[in-house]
Amino acid sequence: MDTSGQLAAHFFREHSGRMVASLARVYGMVHLETILDAVQDTFETALTHWRYHGPPDHPRAWLSQVARNKLINALKHHARHGHAPEGDIPLHAPSTTDFDPELTDEVSTDGQIQLLVACCHPSLSERDRVLITLHILCGFGVPELANALQLNREAVKKALQRSKALLRQKSLKLGSQSLAEIASQLPTVCTILYLMFNEGYKATRNSKGIDFDLCYEALRLTKLVHPVATPEAEVDALLALMFFGVARFPARLAAYGDWIPLEEQDRALWSTPLITEGFHYLDRAQGGGHAGRYYLEALIASHHCAAPHFDATDWKTIHALYALLENVEPSSPLIRLNRLIAKSYAVGPLPVISELETLAVDEHPGIAFLHTATKAYVYQRAGYTAQARAAYGEALSLAQNPLDAQLIRKRMEAI
Repeated sequence: MDTSGQLAAHFFREHSGRMVASLARVYGMVHLETILDAVQDTFETALTHWRYHGPPDHPRAWLSQVARNKLINALKHHARHGHAPEGDIPLHAPSTTDFDPELTDEVSTDGQIQLLVACCHPSLSERDRVLITLHILCGFGVPELANALQLNREAVKKALQRSKALLRQKSLKLGSQSLAEIASQLPTVCTILYLMFNEGYKATRNSKGIDFDLCYEALRLTKLVHPVATPEAEVDALLALMFFGVARFPARLAAYGDWIPLEEQDRALWSTPLITEGFHYLDRAQGGGHAGRYYLEALIASHHCAAPHFDATDWKTIHALYALLENVEPSSPLIRLNRLIAKSYAVGPLPVISELETLAVDEHPGIAFLHTATKAYVYQRAGYTAQARAAYGEALSLAQNPLDAQLIRKRMEAI
């Protein structure tokens, strides 16, 4: 991609959500589909225009002005042909007090937060909230969404259509809620952002293992809501957890693409500035006085980041933190498995074997794989070679991610 194309792509990822929020604030969510089309068309125009004429002096203002003009033209076209939605607004261009291409960051941020809350409407399913948030605020297209959440494209299209229709039907008016009212809804928003980050951190079936775009968009949106968050939303703790996670990205994958287990990672590759940022938000979370799931998970991640090498990890404290986390989320088999892994390092693998063998887990393929792979690894460390080999064989049949399968094969070869 040439320089102008790279610039347009950058602005699309960074500012498409801002533009959608600004237009929706003035024209209403009833025109959401038309707004999204206008913004998409604006960036396609930018790709061509900037390539031949060079980027404008103020790209953001240029994009906002073109998007507004395209939207007004589209709304006039719909009105002429009888396709205007019920309750249509006047089609004259709004005054600069209604819409300013050079919106202040404060106004723009408020609009994006309001749009984010709208995308996390309780009438939508958890999956659909993630899809519509990524689509509207992050500019993810259908192919990207299908790849990120491992859905077929037709299913993504239908989910987006349902979600957009619901948001239109609710006739949501951005700007009608105070920031205090929005703040009360942020715990739900943070749950969606947490799920979004987790899906990117360990992509379910993505052959690359990590979906970097998904993680960084979750981080960006979490920073967006940070200024208006209440302690109950645990935004500081969630940011700490995300920063500790992205700090370790460079060491998680080998040059040829395979997973590198935690005990084998080169910690010199971990990003010190990002870890420092994580501790900054963890300190803020500690001062907030609200210790929920994100805070406990961030504490666990901080102990990993603080250890100079794997053998120096404070597994006893990590095991104790997982026990607290299990009290907060007693129905989570993943937390239970992680607690048992920590226990196997804190007191040795033998005391954990019976717990793993009797543990009832969710039949979800991902959980079943993790349970079986964990058993195999604990067997291997305990010297139970035959049981380890059998469990690895079962785990291999359950692996959904090709990187997981390759890691299992390597461990079987090691036996």
